[in-house]
Amino acid sequence: MEFKSDNNAVSPVVGVMMMLVVTIIIAAVVSAFAGSSMDNQQKAPQATIQGKFSIGTGMEIIHMGGDALATNDLVFTVRNSPVFGPNLEQATSQIIDKKLITDGRERPLDCGDGSTDVTSFKSGDTLYISSSNIRCDLLQPILVPEDYSDSDNIRSDGYSYNSTGDYQNRWNLCFKNNENIGNTFYLDISDKSGNLICRSEVTITA
Repeated sequence: MEFKSDNNAVSPVVGVMMMLVVTIIIAAVVSAFAGSSMDNQQKAPQATIQGKFSIGTGMEIIHMGGDALATNDLVFTVRNSPVFGPNLEQATSQIIDKKLITDGRERPLDCGDGSTDVTSFKSGDTLYISSSNIRCDLLQPILVPEDYSDSDNIRSDGYSYNSTGDYQNRWNLCFKNNENIGNTFYLDISDKSGNLICRSEVTITA
């Protein structure tokens, strides 16, 4: 008696098994790649930072707690809050020149060539911007009126100003302005990749 093998029944099973194996391999490769990519992404640091602003004495940036931050990687941005008017956050956004910011030993965060002796900003530390450096033409140069330097308009105290029209409208947005005492602005601390570390709402005081 002769027996015949049924190859037609075996072929579909082998085909299905091969497809499963290929699918599993592809899934493993994709999973490994995704895991590697996630490992390579740096986790954004977390910190609580508070800002204080006084027209008379200057600005303080206080690290209240959280991760120590590398100053070379930090970006400090100020922007007007809605109390100055609607839709101003983007239009008034200004990155602070780190040459204006110093630590408690008066060492700048940027010596002028990108270097600094202040390498970290950690819990308990305070950074400073002096009263002379919070002038509108230094802290907010995108807003300063074009006639700000005219001695007939700007008074010797550096924060009393008299002009008209668009110049006056721009001056109204400047922080070092007696008329803005009690108003608030935002201080954003982010890294160079654009990851926001902390936002502080700062009240302008005398």
